[in-house]
Amino acid sequence: MASPLQEADDGRMMFLLFKPAVTTCMKYTPFISLMIFTLIFWGCNGYQTQEEPVEKQIEVQFNPNIHTSHIIELFVWPGEYPTRPLVVEAQRYFEPFKNHRAIQLSDSLLQNEIFYFDELTEILLYAEPFPASGFTHSLDHSPYADRETIITEWVEALATFYVDADVASFLEKHQSFYEGARQEVLKNLPPDDFVQLIEAYYRESKLTYTIIPSPEMPTGGAYGYRGIGPYVYTPDGMHIYQVISASLPVEQDTLTGTYPVFGFDNKEFILRNSYHEFGHAFVNTVLDTEPNLEAVNAYTHLFTPGLKEIMMKQNYGNWFDCIAEHLVRLGEIRLAERSGNAAWANELRAYHTDKLQFIFLPEFERKILEFEQDTSIQSFEAFIPELMMSLNPVTSDEVETRIQR
Repeated sequence: MASPLQEADDGRMMFLLFKPAVTTCMKYTPFISLMIFTLIFWGCNGYQTQEEPVEKQIEVQFNPNIHTSHIIELFVWPGEYPTRPLVVEAQRYFEPFKNHRAIQLSDSLLQNEIFYFDELTEILLYAEPFPASGFTHSLDHSPYADRETIITEWVEALATFYVDADVASFLEKHQSFYEGARQEVLKNLPPDDFVQLIEAYYRESKLTYTIIPSPEMPTGGAYGYRGIGPYVYTPDGMHIYQVISASLPVEQDTLTGTYPVFGFDNKEFILRNSYHEFGHAFVNTVLDTEPNLEAVNAYTHLFTPGLKEIMMKQNYGNWFDCIAEHLVRLGEIRLAERSGNAAWANELRAYHTDKLQFIFLPEFERKILEFEQDTSIQSFEAFIPELMMSLNPVTSDEVETRIQR
């Protein structure tokens, strides 16, 4: 696939560095730094007309709000990340601000489980780029409308931190590293038909697809890498994202003092993460509706102590999250199969079912074949109650038997 950074005469894109934000032609780039980030403008070069079909493609952007939140996270949950140089540098650079109001408030919201970090990440995509503290998209259309007061206070605190700690200078100082990470992601984007495939499978359309590579994102936990799949509701539809950490170790060249790699040159990770994190926007949003929530909750007895223990180790502490993660991983397997990569589908099937112990995948996969073959079913959402019924034969005792401790 040709790089999106090809010359502007391809009729789709042009590439600018360190330019002020432009208020026109911003349909696909609502979250771009005003100071230091790459700006990508779609359809602004005069070649495209309204009559021409617009093929959806995955954008790769930086986002000052997201990068700031990860810097905050480093002081809420301290850790050591020797193969993540921008994490190490951020810890050193922002150490004098470790008691800032933004860090204290974030710590309180997270430790008291008023918000989870994934939710705070999502909220920042509704907000204007720092140092502004307003909102690009109204929270009225979000799941957070009833918590707007505390959200506004938190966003204002982070915007103040952005100024007080001079986050813009940190990002500008390391602009070449960020751009190196971006180039690695661009080199490893999913195939051109990715969006068409995922939308056809779930029988639902989204407005935009954006990857935000975050070299300053800490990568603890079970996997050694991280991904978050936030989405933004608007009256016109949904913008969906994946925020990803580096997935490969990064070491400095001792002779030149430069970084020959940036940790994102991993095609398999980016493809699987695209199916997974983008998949959450197709799965979670339809699970959390009636009658689907009722259908999910009808099987809470299967969330046995053994299964809960396994899920907790992966940070999935309740039945809803357990089912959501099952269905997102089901999507990974089926999309790999339907893309013609049976070997990869088998690998994912074994990994998710046996190693990570998403033990209901066999039942769900047998049942989802009915959905795939019946084109009269309007959406994945409409099939959820039927899909959940595939768990009818499973008993709590059988769940405990399947678990491998």
